[in-house]
Amino acid sequence: MTDTILEDWVAGTTNYRIRASVIAGVSVVYTIFVIVTLVMFIIVARNKRSGLEKRSVKLVFIQALGCYLAGVDGLVTAALNNWACFIRLWLFNIGFMLSLSAMFARAFHLMVVYKVHELTSKLSLRDPMQIINEMEAGVMQSAPILPKIVVHSSLVGHGVEHTEKQSASALRSKFSRTKLSSSEEQIRDMQQLKKYRRLLPYATDRMLITFILISLVLTMVLSLVINITNKQFAVRPVQSVCDFFWGFLPVTVIIIVYFFIVFPLILWRVWGNRDAYGIRHDLIICDTVGIAVLIVTLVWVNVLRETQQIWPGLSYVWIYAFFLHISSVFVPLLNAIKHNKSALEGNNQSPSSEAEMAPRVLLSLPNRRVNFNRMLDDPIEYNKFRTFAVSCFSSELTAFIEEYQVLKAKTIAILRPKSMRGRPSDSTICTLANPEPTKLPASPHATSPPKTSESAYTPTSVTTSILDTLTNNSKPTHTVSFPSQLFDKLKAVYWDYIDPNSYTSVNASPMVVRRIDEMMNNNDYNVTLFDELKDEVLFMLYSDVYTRYIRK
Repeated sequence: MTDTILEDWVAGTTNYRIRASVIAGVSVVYTIFVIVTLVMFIIVARNKRSGLEKRSVKLVFIQALGCYLAGVDGLVTAALNNWACFIRLWLFNIGFMLSLSAMFARAFHLMVVYKVHELTSKLSLRDPMQIINEMEAGVMQSAPILPKIVVHSSLVGHGVEHTEKQSASALRSKFSRTKLSSSEEQIRDMQQLKKYRRLLPYATDRMLITFILISLVLTMVLSLVINITNKQFAVRPVQSVCDFFWGFLPVTVIIIVYFFIVFPLILWRVWGNRDAYGIRHDLIICDTVGIAVLIVTLVWVNVLRETQQIWPGLSYVWIYAFFLHISSVFVPLLNAIKHNKSALEGNNQSPSSEAEMAPRVLLSLPNRRVNFNRMLDDPIEYNKFRTFAVSCFSSELTAFIEEYQVLKAKTIAILRPKSMRGRPSDSTICTLANPEPTKLPASPHATSPPKTSESAYTPTSVTTSILDTLTNNSKPTHTVSFPSQLFDKLKAVYWDYIDPNSYTSVNASPMVVRRIDEMMNNNDYNVTLFDELKDEVLFMLYSDVYTRYIRK
């Protein structure tokens, strides 16, 4: 800033009053907008279905607070000639430091959590060709979520069997082309997963807020040093005319480091990630608008010195603050409200009655629920959905339903005779209510159990429980428990997906967790042990992740 003020723009002139009135009006509207949107953001974030809590509400609040302080500093500086220099300095330094450090913290948090979900999901996916080979060999150690190929009895002999074989052959061909990484790549992924899991404790809100507070304290110490060493920014006597360059230089250098080094590096790291929670967009807005405003402000203040007296260059900081608030608070808030409304419209059923809803699903549920169930049974579409769930930080949900399918396959493999491990049907099912299965004709030339087609080993949908699969939807005559060989597997599923301290916990409702705890503490390993949890997980996938998925 210059040492003198143009006569037409000194306090009391018409030009000064008009400028002050316009900026005062903008400041009032801006303040109301920030307060209302931020309060609504916090309220809507309480609904877990909104997804706002995964953006880290505390960090977003700190970032919005910093943007507001910097923005108000710019507006008041433009409106008032006698705005104290030391207040300008403190608001500028604190505002930018809070907004930039909070943006860095958010980016670091989302990057680490996303990589953990991505690598966990990638390593948990088995080679489909290996699964098919095991199924053909009768091993039946695992069961992928594959499409059910249902052949109606009236269509047999009309070319449907040939179509079924072609579908299975095409499926195998696709799996061959999309085979998973080699063992070396898996080892590298495991090493990467260990690295990112070690970073998880540092990506918590508590640690990141600590980082922000440390940055804030250092900034305040720096501002205090400037107050003491530079008379223009002294608290007493108060100065209203000050040189922008020297007083604001230290924090401006930190801003330049963030804009030109830190944020571009983070943006490069997250560029390939699926951006379900907007950090890539926020980084782009923050960096591009921030750099543009920084350049304009520096040129305006230090080169266009006469124009600076008419309209101060520091006012452009408000543009940066406004755009960043729109990107980080307002747009996510609107999307969350739309998502909640869409989820409520698509779901009018209780999540606890999934098994009871299945028989009447076509009649009582919207088409969206029918499409969701079909998607689970379509390997190609499910793989896309599975990848999208990673970007929503919900890979533990898809991992759990896959583990449920594995448990189902292993339970059936143990409790049924080998000849009965095919696709459930009235003619081949071995139910516990009728333990005498229908005999399957064996090949006269076979020296081992007959080899069935791939479709014969297609498991039932994940919406079908283990008990219903075993009994072919018939009422069992006695309690059915998991075989003792799977007890360790059941405990592993509990510690991985139910224990609240697990990184991959599905965050089930306390009531469901309590029931599972009671059953396991009483050594009650009924095959319905995880059914209620499975229904709840499917409901979470349907009402939240799938609603986002179909909107993409």
